[in-house]
Amino acid sequence: DSMLLLPLLVVTSFWSRKCCGDAQAAPVQSPAERRLLEGSSVTMTCQLSSENVVHWYRQLPGEPPKRILYMSGSSPTFDDNNNRLKFQVQKNPSSNVLTIKKATQRDTGTYYCAYWYYQVFTA
Repeated sequence: DSMLLLPLLVVTSFWSRKCCGDAQAAPVQSPAERRLLEGSSVTMTCQLSSENVVHWYRQLPGEPPKRILYMSGSSPTFDDNNNRLKFQVQKNPSSNVLTIKKATQRDTGTYYCAYWYYQVFTA
């Protein structure tokens, strides 16, 4: 049986805003790494401190990160419509779960989640 390696990045850094000494914790991803049989599905979780617009990226070996989708509200928007059959995303109050369906060797890579943190200032 061929084993497929899907390493997932665990984010430990912080996003710091210049203004007002405020800092927003970066999303925390799990698991750190996953091996699975080709053809099976794998899920990964992005834990968030608050509800925001969530973006999922995939970085294949030797390539820059490329966005798969972003989640605003309850439905995802895919950058490439062909990925609708490959990826599924579920939104929870404090996390976002990405599923890769029927994984192949070509899905081996590093998966990132990111989100925008908005704060409105009035003058």
